[in-house]
Amino acid sequence: MYIWSPDSIRFRVDAAKYTNYDERIVAQILPQLPNTSHVCDAGCGLGYTSLVLARHCARVTAVDTSKDTLAVLRDNITAGTIKNIDVVEGDLFSMEPIPKYDAMVFCFFGRLEETLRAAKAQCTGTVFMVKKNWRNHRFTPGEMPLKRFTFQQTQLELDALQIPYRAETFLIEMGQPFRSIEDAMLFFETYRQEDDDENIAPEKIKRLLCATESDVFPYFLPAERTLGIVAIHTKDIPERY
Repeated sequence: MYIWSPDSIRFRVDAAKYTNYDERIVAQILPQLPNTSHVCDAGCGLGYTSLVLARHCARVTAVDTSKDTLAVLRDNITAGTIKNIDVVEGDLFSMEPIPKYDAMVFCFFGRLEETLRAAKAQCTGTVFMVKKNWRNHRFTPGEMPLKRFTFQQTQLELDALQIPYRAETFLIEMGQPFRSIEDAMLFFETYRQEDDDENIAPEKIKRLLCATESDVFPYFLPAERTLGIVAIHTKDIPERY
């Protein structure tokens, strides 16, 4: 389970202000999502995906275990006078919503087995799993291979289980803005892997950044990546789940 900190929350908030990748992710899902849907944003984190979904769906239930991240979402709901988002703090995988959701979105969240169980128990329509489809960790200056929960791995597991699905990929900019070089150093310290110490050096970090024209965020770490979306209808998930 990912543990949020004040620094990781701030970096994610800054990224949401500077980039539009939450909008891009939702745009890939919308053609398969009726605007009358009640959608669960599973493991919603700070809820930026929930905020975009709420503009296009009848209702959104945003679920996460983190009180701190949900506080950010609640502030954004209040600031935007948004009426169609329900915020739920708790363990998604132990919930039994009544009525069931029309769709569920798992964005970088959940192992396949637990996702299938939750979808079967809580949803009557389609479950969308947004997965990383690149080789190395995005938030380390060195080359640290991804090992879990990737787009390719998800497809292999579903093929082995003989569960039908639809899959597509799309390119998206998932970069991170920074307020200073010191801010960038803190970012890499926050997200680095344990054996990545030697790459956390100012001269190496500076080479990764681009200068911007923003007074607030003068530096930007570009990170154009390919994401994958796997869509499964819950009727195709075996009853054993």
